[in-house]
Amino acid sequence: MLQSAFAPVAKPFVMLASLAVCLAATPALAQSPGDFTDQLRPRIQRDGDPLVWTLEARMAHYGVPGLAVAIIEDGEIVHAAGYGVLQAGSNAPVNADTVFSAGSVSKVVSATLALRLVEAGHLDLDGDILARLTSWTLPADRDVAAGTPVPLRAILSHTAGFNLHGFADFQPGDALPDVLDTLNGTAPTGDDPLAREAPSGLAYRYSGGGYTLAQLLMTDVLQQDYPELADRHLFEPLGLHRSSFSNPLPESFGNIARAHNSRGEPVALPRGYEAMPEMAASGLWVSARDLGVLVADLIQSYRGQGQALSRPMALEMMTRIAPSEHGLGPRLDGSGADFIFHHGGSNDSYRAWIEGHLVTGDGLVILTNGTQGRLLIDEIRNAVADVMGWEINRPVLAPRIALEAADLEAYAGIYSVDPAFPASMRQQMQGWIFQSDLEFRVQDGQLQAGRAGGDFFSPLVPLSPNRFAMPDFAQTVGHAEFEFHRDALGQTRGFTFHLSNAQSHYLRQ
Repeated sequence: MLQSAFAPVAKPFVMLASLAVCLAATPALAQSPGDFTDQLRPRIQRDGDPLVWTLEARMAHYGVPGLAVAIIEDGEIVHAAGYGVLQAGSNAPVNADTVFSAGSVSKVVSATLALRLVEAGHLDLDGDILARLTSWTLPADRDVAAGTPVPLRAILSHTAGFNLHGFADFQPGDALPDVLDTLNGTAPTGDDPLAREAPSGLAYRYSGGGYTLAQLLMTDVLQQDYPELADRHLFEPLGLHRSSFSNPLPESFGNIARAHNSRGEPVALPRGYEAMPEMAASGLWVSARDLGVLVADLIQSYRGQGQALSRPMALEMMTRIAPSEHGLGPRLDGSGADFIFHHGGSNDSYRAWIEGHLVTGDGLVILTNGTQGRLLIDEIRNAVADVMGWEINRPVLAPRIALEAADLEAYAGIYSVDPAFPASMRQQMQGWIFQSDLEFRVQDGQLQAGRAGGDFFSPLVPLSPNRFAMPDFAQTVGHAEFEFHRDALGQTRGFTFHLSNAQSHYLRQ
């Protein structure tokens, strides 16, 4: 469980530790946005022994040949640039207009499109979309709540109760499924058919299948195919000329970042990139500059000054729908000046990230063409936050705390999820490993965590005598912490698992 996303690595490229601390702690230093390239760092730093890397070194380390970044300040792009090459072994450079596969960032763009169509009077956020579909019907034997409505609001917030978390990419030459194939689970798709497994509005279940149903709704109502619909109603009005939902993307589109595996080797040959026919869920091709324009416009829309959405609709988008971690499309995190929207994207050979800070107007876009790009994105985000002086994502400095073996042994044991803990507070901490029993053990003087009965355990770093961070649990926003609850009798009754703005409670067995 919780196996480190970091593969075993050689000794990292380390710069002066004092420089890292100064850069992270003094945002008043005059730096330009592009200076982040010398200041990549992990989120959790050992007190007195921080690490800092260069972008070039970490791209080589993770096998990511190319990436592009857009940095936003006060609702405007202040830096947009590419780094590296389109394909390993070539000299063609990445720039701010290079297009990458955006993975599930597509969902935020599709949600923006859907909300624009609501504002134009074509769609209804709260009406039953099943009643408006003309080309497909959800079979009653795949609907546990047959006869009850499915609002668009529930689909966009992943609370509609649908299955199909995500989809496989398709290689050059593969036959591609259409939307009906995907919804019916028929060849050439390799996935299960879409099914509603919980009544809409009651549970959080991330669903690319739900977004595929929303795609069908839009095309049924507007009588246009999805790429054309997006061009006409979103990309063209906002001037996004390096954005497309076409799959496979025509090579004539030009300046396309090619796909690479975890070793940085070109894949999906001979074309050099996959196709993602589930367009609304994961099929967007976009440049960092275009995506930066959209993120900035969503920030401005929230302020009542954007073109993408009216202010009331932007407020709807940026309001969390319980028990999900999402608003209408993006994930939401923090409060006050730290209130942000964000979303990641992960297709076979690409990783992507967007975020917008709704109060300060800052934001970030990162697009990569390598399977291990997610880990690199985290380190880039840390560096950009430091250079731009953002208060979010500050380094977590782990103090040197000498805990006795007996203190650590007090936390050892097996713990189960507390069934009485509210789902609305757990948010994304539902399903997957978050439903498993967790085991803590002491080995070599260090507390470790893993899935109960599993073979892999991750080391924990103490932040206080009863609170520990897990550096191996990669999080772009926030980090994983375990807070043990030890009573006056010296008994540890349970712990709270903190993950960004979500938490879950576990009871000792």
